[in-house]
Amino acid sequence: LLDLSKIEAGKVELHMEPLDPTEVIAVVTSQLTIRAMESGLSLTTDIARDLPFVLADENRLRQVLRNLLENALKFTREGEVSIGARSENGDVIFWVKDTGVGIAEEDQEIIFDKFRQARRGTTEGSGGAGLGLSVAKELVELHNGRIWVESDAGKGSTFYFTVPVAP
Repeated sequence: LLDLSKIEAGKVELHMEPLDPTEVIAVVTSQLTIRAMESGLSLTTDIARDLPFVLADENRLRQVLRNLLENALKFTREGEVSIGARSENGDVIFWVKDTGVGIAEEDQEIIFDKFRQARRGTTEGSGGAGLGLSVAKELVELHNGRIWVESDAGKGSTFYFTVPVAP
């Protein structure tokens, strides 16, 4: 809630620097590998070779990736969660993919809104306030990127976001 308030007030200061996406992903996955194992899930990475550096705030980039990865782990009962990145058209595209409950098409339009969550299947026991994805969206947009989801209810989800390559 504090992050959202700062973003809306224009008070978020980003400390932009060239970052290695591979290292940022490694830090986030190392923080959540045990949680995945305790849930009986496989956590894998799929990172393209020779990724260019991105221009980003390291803490905020980690925050977005961690949020997406935590959500994937929360809503996946069996199977796997993967995180990866590739370079395309002057951006690095990050993604988090899961074999979880998925998100109905009509809910995909609202999940990035403040205080909104998918209505069916995904909120049971989640305990969330519906802020994580809206904060992630705002942070990605502050980095001049975009965020989106591809999902089928019952078949899992893939969340993508872009961050521009460092000059």
